[in-house]
Amino acid sequence: MNGELAALVSLLNDPDPSVSSTLSARLESDAYLLDRTWLAAVEHGDVPERLTAIVLRADAEALVDAYAVAEDLEAGVWLLARLHQPRRDHAANAAPQLDALAAQVRARIAAGAAPDGRTVASFLCDDCGFSGYREAYDDPANSFLPEVIERRTGLPIALTTLWMLIGRRLGLTCEAIALPGHVLGRWTASGVHGYLDLFSGGIGVTRQDLEVRAKIAGEYSAEPYLAAASDRALLKRMARNLALAYLRREDGLRATIAHALATV
Repeated sequence: MNGELAALVSLLNDPDPSVSSTLSARLESDAYLLDRTWLAAVEHGDVPERLTAIVLRADAEALVDAYAVAEDLEAGVWLLARLHQPRRDHAANAAPQLDALAAQVRARIAAGAAPDGRTVASFLCDDCGFSGYREAYDDPANSFLPEVIERRTGLPIALTTLWMLIGRRLGLTCEAIALPGHVLGRWTASGVHGYLDLFSGGIGVTRQDLEVRAKIAGEYSAEPYLAAASDRALLKRMARNLALAYLRREDGLRATIAHALATV
């Protein structure tokens, strides 16, 4: 990091609000300087939160526009992760990890295991240790797939998404069932459905279990929720979860952007 950019980054941490606000205004009005400052801070491994906020505001409109046209689940989750870590190519960093996980499942299938959604769930939960994060359920990190892959824990919808994306790489029919308050996985083989709860270690869930869960959530029946959730519906639900999580943390900027993502 050259001297000028190092000084800019350092001043963003200045406790005097007049200093940081003056510099923030300068960066907000000069896109070229903002780009150089951001790249320098990232390369140095020192990104002040004020700088992240400036970049989030600068990129918000483009992010919302891109998310609005992301019909593919995988494309959308990499975009969503920019709310946590802006301007990072999450697809380039994390998609190869999904490829590697799928390759390991494929090797297991070749060894004689049944090629269905249960195989994928067993591999993820039993072999790799993926599980639901219960201690801080609404931690935003639980919603971002790169974080879920790294930490091996997350929300039901994030873990189900992981399972679906690996299943798709294997040519399997892996879908999400969006019950109130909880997303489950559904796999189909020879016209027969099976249900899984990735949040609870990939355990099997019966059709009757679905009815019980729906009634606990205050619904008359699970029947209205048994159609597979579309990729678009899942992306909107993840964004809504994040909007609420950031509101609870009084992160108004990210909550506002997440709300915009949920409504496009």
